[in-house]
Amino acid sequence: MDFLVKVESAACMAMMAFLILMNGMGIFNRYVLNRPVLWVHELTILIGTWLFYVGMGLLYARKEDIALDLFVGKMSPKMRWFTQQVIQWLILVFLVILTFETYKLIPFVSMSGSMLSFSLGIKDVYYYIPVGIGAILIFIPVFYQTLIELGTRHQQGS
Repeated sequence: MDFLVKVESAACMAMMAFLILMNGMGIFNRYVLNRPVLWVHELTILIGTWLFYVGMGLLYARKEDIALDLFVGKMSPKMRWFTQQVIQWLILVFLVILTFETYKLIPFVSMSGSMLSFSLGIKDVYYYIPVGIGAILIFIPVFYQTLIELGTRHQQGS
């Protein structure tokens, strides 16, 4: 998991730096040079999509996702563990469905030949790929954490 976290962190930092530089250049060109760069918006959407899904995987791996401590804190330890397991398994099932459905959609979108990007000519399919990859990147830490918690609970119960 440490290697995955390092790779995701580096990728997120690179994407964020790229977005800042690219949008800074776009703002400078538009307002100072009065010559807007049309493709900045298209790349911002594409890189932003990748950043969102890779970043979500990183949040789960670092355990920095949002939890409802108000309700969870009032539960007994057994109920808290059970609730957390149910939620994690629901997340895992959703991510598996999302991954498979995304990859079923990609060939269809690819064959349609449509494009979201008019300036750069980027096909729609490249906007869908990060959804499937991101679902996998979120699945790995959630599944890993679920297995650890099951193992810990099993050892405590023995």
